[in-house]
Amino acid sequence: MKIADLPDLGLAWRATLADGGVALAATRPGADLLVELRPAGDDAGGWRWTILRGSLDLTELWPLAREKLGPAAEGWSASGRIELAGGGTWSDESGPVGEVRLALREGWARSDELDVELNGVEFDAITTELGTGTLPARQVLRVGKISAAGAELEGLRVVFGLDAGQVLEVVGGEVAFLGGVVRLRPFRMPLARPAVDAAADVEALRLDEAARLLPWLIQSAQGRLHGRVELAWNTEKGLRVRDGGLNVVDSEHAVLLLAPSPGLLTGSMEKKFRFFRGRGLRWMGIHNPAYAPLKEIEMGREGLRVESFTVDFWPDGPGVGRTAVIRIAGRPTGGKLVKEVKLDVNFHGPWSEFLAFGLNNELSGFSFRLE
Repeated sequence: MKIADLPDLGLAWRATLADGGVALAATRPGADLLVELRPAGDDAGGWRWTILRGSLDLTELWPLAREKLGPAAEGWSASGRIELAGGGTWSDESGPVGEVRLALREGWARSDELDVELNGVEFDAITTELGTGTLPARQVLRVGKISAAGAELEGLRVVFGLDAGQVLEVVGGEVAFLGGVVRLRPFRMPLARPAVDAAADVEALRLDEAARLLPWLIQSAQGRLHGRVELAWNTEKGLRVRDGGLNVVDSEHAVLLLAPSPGLLTGSMEKKFRFFRGRGLRWMGIHNPAYAPLKEIEMGREGLRVESFTVDFWPDGPGVGRTAVIRIAGRPTGGKLVKEVKLDVNFHGPWSEFLAFGLNNELSGFSFRLE
């Protein structure tokens, strides 16, 4: 974005002479600017300029900014305080030369359509390319907390730049999620057609934090998840997980208790084995030795020592329309009658609903398989 492309803020400029120079002041609701111009004292007849005061209220100016940003800002609300500083020279031949610094503080943004909210947004930008609208790849965006589809991410930090073709270049970033860290790999996004395909490395997500998203399935858990996921975002479909998976590490210390779910493991199992016996063909029955321990597990009274806990994602579901599957394999913490329990939880539906699913306790989007 070049200076000439900036939106018309409806500023009323006023010039006054001051100490051998010119003071240019501009005000309007939400904007207060004061720029000082002084002769550069060179043969080119140039000027030295300094931003003495620059304050913008994003709440007031957001409608104008949203119109200029186009599809990337559609449906978003935003507020915050922007401070401008900088200085340099100006001549007819070279135009503006110098450095401009922008700092956003107390930022907030929300999209009701995407169910995403950002709080504590801070943005520090600095550029010397005033005529091209480019930003060197050292700009920093920080977000205190992101709420998305029932999940929360904290401490987002992204380093990025903007090239002459108006392509956003993200150098890297990281955010705290479920007690661990998600690190973004570099990616590019054209502002004219905002869409992202990116990969993220996931480190040490806590199983007990992840269990809060699945309260209908897991009562408590301990352990850590690591892995890699591929993300996609555009203005039409929002954020999606395209591919990847998570796996538990150090499974010797990973234990979970299922939320009490009568029949989850024993629903298709006989409590007694029945058969005919004797000349009178009487029904006889003996207790199924696996029934009682599985009942203890499904009611959350006995835990599972996790041998494997994996989460696999697909872009559109492999054949049967699955968005994600959680695979759990574990050994009961007590007793020896049941050697291992394997449970698959298949989710069918948008990924955003997968994250938020635990909030409404509805099971219609899931199917189970027990071994």
